[in-house]
Amino acid sequence: MSMEMLENNLLTEEQAPQMENLPEMPEPPQETPGESPEETPKRKRASRKKAEKPEEPAVDNLEGGGEPPASEEPPPDEELSEADRLDPKAGAVEDCVVVGLAEQGDDPPPPPEPGEDSFTEEPPPLEDDAAPETGQPEAGEPVRRAVPRTGRAGEGRRPLLSLNLNELDRNLTEQERQEWNDIYASFRSKSVLTGKIIGVEAYTFNVRNNQTGQMERKRMYCAAVIPLKVKILIPETEMWMPGEERPSHVLRNMSGAEIDFVILDVDRKGYVATASRRMAMMIKRRAFDRARGGHELGERLPCRILNVGPSRCLVECGGRDLTLRYQDMSYTSYSDLRKKYRPGDPYDCVLKEYDPASGKMRISIKEATPNPFEGAELRHPLGSRRQAVISGKYGGGVFCTMPDGTTCLCLHTAQHTDRDFQKGDTVIVVIVKFDYEKSLIYGRILSKW
Repeated sequence: MSMEMLENNLLTEEQAPQMENLPEMPEPPQETPGESPEETPKRKRASRKKAEKPEEPAVDNLEGGGEPPASEEPPPDEELSEADRLDPKAGAVEDCVVVGLAEQGDDPPPPPEPGEDSFTEEPPPLEDDAAPETGQPEAGEPVRRAVPRTGRAGEGRRPLLSLNLNELDRNLTEQERQEWNDIYASFRSKSVLTGKIIGVEAYTFNVRNNQTGQMERKRMYCAAVIPLKVKILIPETEMWMPGEERPSHVLRNMSGAEIDFVILDVDRKGYVATASRRMAMMIKRRAFDRARGGHELGERLPCRILNVGPSRCLVECGGRDLTLRYQDMSYTSYSDLRKKYRPGDPYDCVLKEYDPASGKMRISIKEATPNPFEGAELRHPLGSRRQAVISGKYGGGVFCTMPDGTTCLCLHTAQHTDRDFQKGDTVIVVIVKFDYEKSLIYGRILSKW
């Protein structure tokens, strides 16, 4: 009976004298561990477990059903293939800023540890930003290396402007002196230089991670440009505009392309410089958008081919990288555009769409040249026989290209089968019809040539 009274928070006769001196409470307080001297050891253990229970679900929810920390979330592009990484959310380019060249090795070096003598774990405050240039810490302060900004000299090298350039350039030839003067001017005033990519190679750089702010060593693909003797490296992170990143295989197939760039860092004694194509594209795009008089649809513009695939081309025009299909490249049908176009080829194009506010732009290289179908009825009258080359096959039809670039859609005779004609074969066709709406000529294949 006494246990029932204790459980219902009632006072027994033995407890009443002890509680007379306590202040009156409107409601009996809830029992907590160690509060009541009359609690049995078993009841104390039960109350302790009850008090500790609310803390456990919080940990379980965090590890199980709750959201994990941001650092533990895998990047969204881990499961994507290399060819699908075309946008920032699935891009192949890491979120980092190239600071300068690093010492090269056979294997990519690991990121610096907090205890290593490279960079501090956390970026120093802004007032320490001048430490790399002076190299003289204040009295009583530990020696720390500040995170350099983009364009600063890499670790272990003196800044370009602190060198005696007159002494270093004394024995140069006139061409070598002009090459270095162009690099110096671009480094100081951010002027745009133009060069041709002679190849792609892997190089190690000191980079600053934009997410953590720490300095790391990264090995990445670089486009190499050598005007005369100086090797200019454009890292993959400095090739594309933000939000317009391309897969790594696009850069590896850009040998021969002519690009614009701005010098970021110079190793004068090593005859190596680091440049940014992204910065040059921003300058050209701003100049194109702010051109006096603006741009009208149908205007002829210059463009350059950067990369060529079987059915698409990557073209640069007005500071923008545009992807063109074969319908926008030529009136002539090609089974593989790589047989006709090469990276670095300059062409004229026609502006088809342009919106400066959104940056949307569309061009056509095909419409900048005369249409070979014009006057075709005079050059190839009905019933005439012509020599042509098979450029493709589709749905039982055969596309044949005549010497003047005119495309003729043909069928073969009943005596032949589709296996008798392959791409690249020379055949004799007879003209049977003209389609002026589609700008096509219809014919029939008579025989191989």
